[in-house]
Amino acid sequence: MASSPAIPENRNAITAEWLWQALTAGGASGLPTIENVVVEDIGAGVGILAEILRCHLTYRDEARAAPETVIVKLPSTHRKTLRMGKWQRLYKREYAYYRHLSRQSPLRSPRLLYGDFEASSHRFVLVLEDLRGMDVFDEIEGAGAENAKRAIRAVAKLHGHYWNKVDRPPLSGLHDIFAAKYRPLLQVVYLASLVPTLNRFGDAFSVDMRRLAEAYGPRVADHIGEAAAGTKTFVHGDFRLDNMFFGPGPGEDLTLVDWQISGLACGLWDVAFLLGSSVSIEVRRQIERESLEEYHDILCSMGVSDFTFEECWRLYREYVLGRLVVAVFLCGGVDLPFDRSRRLAEVSLRRTLAAIEDLDAAEFLPDRRRFFSLANAFSTFSHGAYKAYKAVR
Repeated sequence: MASSPAIPENRNAITAEWLWQALTAGGASGLPTIENVVVEDIGAGVGILAEILRCHLTYRDEARAAPETVIVKLPSTHRKTLRMGKWQRLYKREYAYYRHLSRQSPLRSPRLLYGDFEASSHRFVLVLEDLRGMDVFDEIEGAGAENAKRAIRAVAKLHGHYWNKVDRPPLSGLHDIFAAKYRPLLQVVYLASLVPTLNRFGDAFSVDMRRLAEAYGPRVADHIGEAAAGTKTFVHGDFRLDNMFFGPGPGEDLTLVDWQISGLACGLWDVAFLLGSSVSIEVRRQIERESLEEYHDILCSMGVSDFTFEECWRLYREYVLGRLVVAVFLCGGVDLPFDRSRRLAEVSLRRTLAAIEDLDAAEFLPDRRRFFSLANAFSTFSHGAYKAYKAVR
């Protein structure tokens, strides 16, 4: 078996020799010598949490079966995003998905050609099949009604396949996205991101939504805990249009990329993520109820029981409120160095706020805890820290 090459420090380390070693170590046999590689950045404005590169390969000899292009994924080059990726184990989660789940998942992902992960630093590299030739659509414009429903049907099959199986291999031990130990940190990150979000995109908030966003801050941990109390499955976690490749025609051929946020959670998180961010407000209103009914029907057809449509709809509305955590974090907590990433963050925020209002999701804002409790003390402290941060900004 060929030895594994070192994880590249950056895109400049992706040479013809490195790629040959990586593809050979990944199982490619009889691969001709790679004579040259041209590296193209295709993640600008799209890959917010990692660097995404397309590598064009030329070979010294004829190579009919060898790939002409591959995708190489590396950690983000931005320090703040890199720290967050390590804290949230984002790169480890994606590496684990491709190593242990991708081949058996009912929802297709690019074929892993080579991967490596360094536990001490969380540096990683993935060499993946290039999906050129499949259809992609602009998330800022939004998914059309049929593609949105197509995506929900596909993710329903993923969720149904792993429903109530999180305590057994291959899911046991995977990242529990909303585990109790992460909820206070999510609350702190939300509050730290809220002031920059309001400064950058304050005109996206109505008076009521601004009031809700500030009231939600010290209750994020409680709300996520309440929403996460139900049945779990395996979720993509970042289920949005920029991560989707569609096959030609009206079939169910959908391929998903970017599994960094994947893990164990309620399946309605993915549904709320798509409809609350990647679909125009008008299209969401048009297909929302029908899409949830179809999602629920697919789960039931796969053997899911004791899960009514009423519960499905309630959880969807709860997680639409939870979408605010992601929207605020993207708008105020990560680097947005490209015009497209900034516009995408703003569009996602506006769609999330509209969905919260349409669905009256503010109903799920938790009551304040009783005064003498550890949870209330944390809530009060984090709210006070937010007010102090807001004052100095």
